Amino acid sequence: MAFFRRGEKPTSAFGYSRLLVPLLGVDDVDGPALKVAAMLLGGRSDTEASLLHVIEVPFEQTLDRENEEAIAAADAILSRAEALLVGRGITARTSTVQARAAGPAIVDDANELDADLIVMGLRYKKRFGGQWDAGRTVPYVMRNSTAPVWCLRAETKELAHTP
Repeated sequence: MAFFRRGEKPTSAFGYSRLLVPLLGVDDVDGPALKVAAMLLGGRSDTEASLLHVIEVPFEQTLDRENEEAIAAADAILSRAEALLVGRGITARTSTVQARAAGPAIVDDANELDADLIVMGLRYKKRFGGQWDAGRTVPYVMRNSTAPVWCLRAETKELAHTP
C-alpha cells in the first residue's frame, strides 16, 4: 500500500505513455475509447495520444485516389476527438490513412509509433442467426498487434431483452 502526502500526486498505475486510438466515427463506439485514453494519460506531461482514422478503399479503386467526402468526414472525426483530448490537457496527434482494410493499417501505425497500448471501440452488431460478431478489424488487431489492445464494446440496450 502506498501513502502520499496531500501535496504529492500519486504516480500513474499504468506506464502507458504512447496510446493509439483508432476512430470509427461513431460516438457510441469512439467515445468510451477516448474517455479511457484521457483517464490513462490525464495529468501527465510525458504522454501522447495518436488518433487514427482509416479510410477503407474498395479493391476496384486505386489506393492513391482521394475521396474528398471520406477525407472531409475523417477530418471532422479527428478534429472532434482531438478537441476532447486537448481540452483535458493531453497532447494529441491525428492521422488519416487510406488502406484496403483497417486492421493491418492500425497494426502498422501502432508499430510505426511504437505504441504502448491500443485503445479501440467495438460496435455491437449481430450477424445472421442472432450471433454477436466482432467483425474483422478488432480480431485482426488483437491477433497481430505487438502492443496490448483494450477493446471497449459499445453499450447496447438490446442485451437486456435477450433470454
